[in-house]
Amino acid sequence: MSHPRTLLNNELQSLYGQDLGSHVGWEIRSSGPPSSPVWYATIYIDDINHGYAEAPTKGAAKDEAARQAYNNLRRERQAREATTNLKGRS
Repeated sequence: MSHPRTLLNNELQSLYGQDLGSHVGWEIRSSGPPSSPVWYATIYIDDINHGYAEAPTKGAAKDEAARQAYNNLRRERQAREATTNLKGRS
């Protein structure tokens, strides 16, 4: 399976093309001692939270948030396509 951030980036490129940056934003923060921080990552697409994760590394938190966002976008796309198909049959 491909890397979660790569899958998400490819999906977002197909939706927004070159305008991707104006639609997507990350919020990254950490807490706890420097020796064992907890990283928090949230990804916003069009100002809507599409993924959130906590992990022991920044990369792992971003990967999990990206995986959630990718899965959410796929479900949304499938729902739109199903609705379009139903409208085409009537």
